[in-house]
Amino acid sequence: MPSVKLLLFCLLLCLSGQAFGQAVLQLIDSEKSHDLTSQLLLLRDPSSRLTIEEVLDRQDQFTWPDSRNPNHGFGSAALWFHTSFSNVSQRSEWFIDIAYAQNDQVDLYLVANGRLIAQSLQGKARQDQNYRFPTLEASLPYATRLDLYVRVQSEGEARIVPVTLTAKPLFERLQSGENLLWGIFYGGLLVLVLYSLSLFASVRETSLLTYCLYMGAALAWQFVWGGHIQVFWHSATADWLSQHTHLLFILVLLGAAVFTLTFLNARQTAPKTRRLIHLIAGAGALLGGLSLFDVVPPVWQRGLVDLLSLLAIASYLYAGYESYAHHFRPARYFIFAWSILLTVALASLLSRVGLLPNNVITNYCFQIGLFLEAGLFSLALVEKIRSQMAQSVEMVTNDLRNNMEIIEEQNARLDIARKQAIQASKIKSQFLANMSHEIRTPLNAILGFSQELAHTPLPAEKQDHVKIINASATNLLNIINDVLDFSKIEAGKLQINNDPFCPTELLEELTGLMARSAHAKGLEFVCDLSPLPKKLLGDAVRIRQVLTNLVGNAIKFTRFGHVRLAVEGEEKDNGLYELIFCIEDTGIGISQADRHKLFSAFSQLDGAINREYQGTGLGLAICQELVKLMRGNIELHSEPGAGTRFVVRLRANKLSHKMSLSPQSQWQDKEVLLFDGYPPSRRAAATMLHALGARVTSVDSFGFLASLHQNFDYLFVSSRDIGKSGLEHHLGILEAVQAQQKVLLSASHQPHQQDMIAAIFQRRMDRPLTPNKLDSLLSQPLMLQDDSFGKRLNSLPRSRILAVDDMEINLRLLATWLRGSPVELCLSFNGQDAATRCEKEAFDLILMDVQMPGIDGLAASRMIRKTHLNKGTPIIAVTAHAFREEKEKLLNSGMDDYLPKPVNFDDLIKLLKQWCQPASEESLDWSLAMQQANDNPHHARQMLDAFVQQLPAIVTQIKQAAREPDFDTLEQLVHKLHGACCYTGVPRLRALCQQIEEKLKTGEHEAALALMDDFRAEALKVEEQGMEFLQGQSRGNG
Repeated sequence: MPSVKLLLFCLLLCLSGQAFGQAVLQLIDSEKSHDLTSQLLLLRDPSSRLTIEEVLDRQDQFTWPDSRNPNHGFGSAALWFHTSFSNVSQRSEWFIDIAYAQNDQVDLYLVANGRLIAQSLQGKARQDQNYRFPTLEASLPYATRLDLYVRVQSEGEARIVPVTLTAKPLFERLQSGENLLWGIFYGGLLVLVLYSLSLFASVRETSLLTYCLYMGAALAWQFVWGGHIQVFWHSATADWLSQHTHLLFILVLLGAAVFTLTFLNARQTAPKTRRLIHLIAGAGALLGGLSLFDVVPPVWQRGLVDLLSLLAIASYLYAGYESYAHHFRPARYFIFAWSILLTVALASLLSRVGLLPNNVITNYCFQIGLFLEAGLFSLALVEKIRSQMAQSVEMVTNDLRNNMEIIEEQNARLDIARKQAIQASKIKSQFLANMSHEIRTPLNAILGFSQELAHTPLPAEKQDHVKIINASATNLLNIINDVLDFSKIEAGKLQINNDPFCPTELLEELTGLMARSAHAKGLEFVCDLSPLPKKLLGDAVRIRQVLTNLVGNAIKFTRFGHVRLAVEGEEKDNGLYELIFCIEDTGIGISQADRHKLFSAFSQLDGAINREYQGTGLGLAICQELVKLMRGNIELHSEPGAGTRFVVRLRANKLSHKMSLSPQSQWQDKEVLLFDGYPPSRRAAATMLHALGARVTSVDSFGFLASLHQNFDYLFVSSRDIGKSGLEHHLGILEAVQAQQKVLLSASHQPHQQDMIAAIFQRRMDRPLTPNKLDSLLSQPLMLQDDSFGKRLNSLPRSRILAVDDMEINLRLLATWLRGSPVELCLSFNGQDAATRCEKEAFDLILMDVQMPGIDGLAASRMIRKTHLNKGTPIIAVTAHAFREEKEKLLNSGMDDYLPKPVNFDDLIKLLKQWCQPASEESLDWSLAMQQANDNPHHARQMLDAFVQQLPAIVTQIKQAAREPDFDTLEQLVHKLHGACCYTGVPRLRALCQQIEEKLKTGEHEAALALMDDFRAEALKVEEQGMEFLQGQSRGNG
């Protein structure tokens, strides 16, 4: 009886174990992936012909596999797998995937109640695959038994079937994470390849190139092996590559062999292993050739490739040890890298043959090892290059040491070169700042002496050449500023300066520069001006920068026809004036598709245009940002082949009500005959002459010109139309025209016309006509300019000025400018000499160059502040640094003002008058106030009114600081008031503020307090006179 009970108990245990093995998986948690691998029953199909219907009839033939390892080995027979589950979760959309990309055919069938509800036929031998692994997306009915059947067949690859069931939201998150990791993998390797290529371009190390070839082959193999090719590339070539991954792996081995030989310099450091590597590489090439023609069965191919790969990696590793034994130090990284790859290759191989479990670690260990190997190889290459450079330096040093007495001079040069190489990185970091200074310094001389020549009596043609030199140098300066401006735009630090300027003069300068470029290409340059205010408040430098860029592009992209620059203006509210510039060309035009990228930084059009029209690369992005900062916009109108028109709208403050191009007495009722066969330029010239008051007759043919018999004051003839057909006939017609002055308008790049043409004309001018060129016909502008130049010099106050600069040419320019003026100019060539002179001599003003060798301008200024004679002497910083931050730094360091290089003559005169002008006897000097406001009475009244309104409050604060006494606060307040006085016509109050500030800076506090009574009295007088003056102005305006 006990034995019967024991038998029944054992039977019950067996039945319960069988029931457990066949239990249906319940899908409850949708936030985790369910591994079905351990629950798969197996059915072998030796014929590989069973269908799903036949398999459903043979469910009783499914058996449990020998192990839970998803690797079912090699073989050509098809394998069927079966498992059951039911969905009792809140999710209905699920994904079933086979996480192995090298199975040839993977068919997934989902059956519910004996009915097929979903299926997917995938695998690397098929094209229809949306994920890198075979995947079935299905909607699972709730609480229903579902049967999953998987058919797998592979030829020459292990049949690995890890089956996972995942809810759709979790599957998508896992896919995103996997894509990120693969992106890091591919991106990291690509970055290393691109870095090595860029390094190869500079050092020409062969192993860098072979490293790129090896990594490129590895990337291609992984792209195919990992299943990504089936997702991103659907073609016959992709299918062929998917079926021949072993060939790609042979290429990887061959690439690794070449890299090993070149990196280790195997001929010298590993001669023994070198022959073995050659033998293995030859065997690999032979195996690849045999595989191409399917001579070797697929299973044998795979096995031979795996065996050859292990032998190859072992030989590469041994070559590293042999090379390291020959004192090749970079082989350290090489050995470590191949040791890692050999380890993971063995793990991966043992996993594929079923000796190790198939899991995440064994599946991806080879990729991790490859990634680490690539990084270590990159370090090894850097170490090799560094070692080679060190060896080269050592060899050169040894040669120099052995031949010191013979080549002493060469040794010194090499030593200098070595030191320069050490400082190379520092020089690069300082390049941006130093570039501005080094280029601006010679430009200072070019611009300065060209301005000096502009005030010298010269023929009109030479004077025009001087203007073009000056404008060209200014344009070069603007190009330098472009490079600096773009970095400021990206950092958001670019600012717009508001200074008075004449728009017509700006356009004339631009026309003189750009017309030469247009004429050199055989284009006509049309300048179409309208009446504009003589003075506006804005940033002329930035406006010129925008127009130069746009007009330059128009000339560049135009092969024939013309480029037209037109401008007109429009009054706006609150004293604003809108400038409307139109830049028009007859060039290639811009398509609608290309317009959106035209204003993008570093963006250009298609490749063909790039090759023909090379530029700076900045594009028009900087122009658009500048226009936005100037409260404007840019409009583009263009069609391919029909030219381009840019319309730029900018806003500025109006300072003058006088208009340029207004009727002038010299041109009033003058009879002008204009002969120009090109309509756009003829209309522009006629409009300009008509605006000046002349009566214009326009002619476009010699036939019509011959019919005119009246007398004219001026005849303007475009050289473009002379001699096209019948030169002598044309000259006869021109000679017969009755005109007091005949002017030939020629292209700026053309030499003087032949004698018989030049004999007819009294004057020659470059096209296009501008107001200044027309003025030269009526007067002698050179003498007027010279007289004006001399008057401005003589108007300078008598003063003693010290100029400090380490470059003689800059001091010579100042001496040339100020020769014959009341200014006594003293020169000093370094900071130490300047400080020494200031101990013995008193000066009214010091112009201090900031960047000098030895003692720089800042150190010299600190030394001068300690001298008795020049404690309070104003010191003006003269520097070529272009950054606004540099200006603020100089002013904060104790400098009184700032004068940028290249030095402009007008800026210099204005600065000398501002700081050296003696105090007036009057408390309120309206003429001085007008001068500070650029002769604008409205702005002068506004500044005086604001000053008078704020004066009582700041005077009260100064009195309070003097009573306490708080000398630091007192110095700050007086300095603030002194700055305000500089821009208002109150010279006596300004002088008192300067005296008090100087006393406070030098520690003479009692002397400063002694001046407070005079200060209070003068402030009260300024307040009274200012209020009285403003009230009188108001009554007069009323």
